[in-house]
Amino acid sequence: MESLYCYEIRDDGCIDEIFQYSKDMHQLDDKVAEFAKSLLKKTIENLDKLDNEIAAHVKNWDLNRLATIDKNVLRLGLAELLYFPDIPRKVSIDEAIELAKTYGTAESGRFVNGVLDALNKDM
Repeated sequence: MESLYCYEIRDDGCIDEIFQYSKDMHQLDDKVAEFAKSLLKKTIENLDKLDNEIAAHVKNWDLNRLATIDKNVLRLGLAELLYFPDIPRKVSIDEAIELAKTYGTAESGRFVNGVLDALNKDM
């Protein structure tokens, strides 16, 4: 999530540099780093599709007005749901909710839960 947030804020397309910083800072082991980088790349490769799906399920909100943390947690959660079928959907949604609660606002967890649950039901 941190790498995706930095990618969006920096807007320079340098994912490898951003990811390496996060990997080093959090001392990720190779297996965790491999999955995290795979999720990051899949999310970035499909940003338009993910954003369109999210926008269709966010009532009365423009995607650009969402908090950056909430938007990126939704992107990651949806990317896991769509592109990582080996991960149980409930696990992907629960992890996204926890990220939102940890890094977002007091309402972020509930918001992310509602949007991802709706997306999951429509899949």
